[in-house]
Amino acid sequence: MNKNLNYKPLDDLSAHILEELQLDARLPVTEIGRRVGLSAPAVAERIKRMEDEGIITGYRAMIDHDKVGLTVNAIITLKANMTHAAAAKRISEIPEIIECYNITGYNCVIMKVATPTTKRLEAIIGQLQLVGETNTSIILSPTFEPKIIRRS
Repeated sequence: MNKNLNYKPLDDLSAHILEELQLDARLPVTEIGRRVGLSAPAVAERIKRMEDEGIITGYRAMIDHDKVGLTVNAIITLKANMTHAAAAKRISEIPEIIECYNITGYNCVIMKVATPTTKRLEAIIGQLQLVGETNTSIILSPTFEPKIIRRS
């Protein structure tokens, strides 16, 4: 399925609104309006339209893993030895896997894991090895914060 079938370029105002929401999704629409030069109702209408069109897919709180006891973070790649559907089901049952992507290349899946201990990470790796061949890298620190999509 091609996700770009309904692609429509954003105008500068909508792109600016998206930029502000990515920087702080809790900004009041009045403040976003002040920053982009629109009234609060016009901003709210554009946000609602972008939500309805699936451009904005949700809002999240960014969590400091260390402060909630998830001090061991890792990237795990997997080359599954079973069908994709069976592998995906098993992977989805492991709550510490916080991100998961299908990828091209030798491996078919890449995952981000957040755990409280290396013992728990080891147990997760053991579970995944029932699904296929794994390769694990422990994350030491971020190189930079996640980037936002900016207006061009």
